[in-house]
Amino acid sequence: MARTRENCQGFSLIEVLVTLVLLNVGILGMLTLQGKSIQYTQHAVNRNLAVTLANELSGIMRAHRDEFFNNKPPQAQAYTQLKSSTALYDSDGTLKLNAQSCPAASLPQSASEQAHCWLKAVEASLPGSQDPEIKSAFKLCPSFKIGQCAGSDYHGASLELQLAWRVKPGECMDDLESSLCTYSTWIEL
Repeated sequence: MARTRENCQGFSLIEVLVTLVLLNVGILGMLTLQGKSIQYTQHAVNRNLAVTLANELSGIMRAHRDEFFNNKPPQAQAYTQLKSSTALYDSDGTLKLNAQSCPAASLPQSASEQAHCWLKAVEASLPGSQDPEIKSAFKLCPSFKIGQCAGSDYHGASLELQLAWRVKPGECMDDLESSLCTYSTWIEL
């Protein structure tokens, strides 16, 4: 029996359902990709803020280099032997800074005043950085190895700086299980 033109028009219900399934899979994939791209963008923004803030602190410390070294010119030929503890940090790397100590009425002059204002900027910029748990992850100390503060016999000029911020669980690209992201760097004074 020959088919006539009238019998071959339109789509069958199965073809329409297959098309809808494929279209939905594509749309769901795009939505997932969009969600991940927002997550990655926010992580990149926070990491860039941490890098910028680390550079600001290193600039403050370089501008007041005499406050951080035991040996300095003109008594010594070069800046050597970082102090294990200063007005900014303890020997275990704990910051001695307080954002409320940032002078509001005048421009900060000393390294500690500028560092207090720096911490105020950190707290305003990095998510959750006002939280004591997050602040306890901040670290600044003389170091020759990431994650380890050097002792009082350290003769180098490099410090380790670690900043931290809070994210939703699974959003930290360094550790998907944690809600705490960190950025660590070495500063050469």
